[in-house]
Amino acid sequence: RYNFARIQIVMNKKIDFKPLYFAVLMVIAVTFIRCGKDETNTMNHLPVATFTVTPERGEITTEFIFDASSVYDEEDATGVLQVRWDWDNDGIFDTGFSTEKTVSHRYSSPGLYFPAMQVRDTKGLTDSIKRIVVVVSDLSNKPPNMPIYITPPNWQTWMEPTVIFKWTCSDPDGDDLTFDIYTGLSMQAMKRTKTGINQSTIENGLVVYSDSISGFELKKTYFWQIFARDPAGNYTPGHVWRFTTRPE
Repeated sequence: RYNFARIQIVMNKKIDFKPLYFAVLMVIAVTFIRCGKDETNTMNHLPVATFTVTPERGEITTEFIFDASSVYDEEDATGVLQVRWDWDNDGIFDTGFSTEKTVSHRYSSPGLYFPAMQVRDTKGLTDSIKRIVVVVSDLSNKPPNMPIYITPPNWQTWMEPTVIFKWTCSDPDGDDLTFDIYTGLSMQAMKRTKTGINQSTIENGLVVYSDSISGFELKKTYFWQIFARDPAGNYTPGHVWRFTTRPE
């Protein structure tokens, strides 16, 4: 049996819809604000450093042209990106930042140089890259052939802190060669670890050069590279390989 008296009281009771009304309005307002707002991109991407050198090999009279017009950024136009140059990658920039992307430079003595360029966007974010320039005393002298690595194999793991490096190499002019070993925890961080290496033995009819380096940290991945050098100042780099030292 229904209690008609109770139902009548409930139906006659005055209900206040104002709180519900304002709650609905707030939801609608917030929805329109979110849908209509132009969200700005708060994540600024790093610019990308890249440049070319022409020529890559020359003499002290050679004017090397450095062209960074291919730098780019996702937010900024190339024209507003600024670049600066470090001619010998000693960590001290030789020029200030400029939107001019092409410059020239001459080196005063033969040698192997790693010119570096840094690009900066309008938000102050930077990126850097380096290249190789070879300055020789005699352009008619041909560069050494590329070194061919024997050990350690590329991607070798469980290496000890002392590593023995072995490789072969030859020279088109029959010049006596010396070698430099570069190592580092990244390709960009590689530094010359040993220089003037010329020790060799004959193995299976091949002239094999070798040297050892100690002090590698455990549980680390290292990059390494061999450079061949002849008396004229020519340098020929080998491939960049890597190895990982053993756990403790």
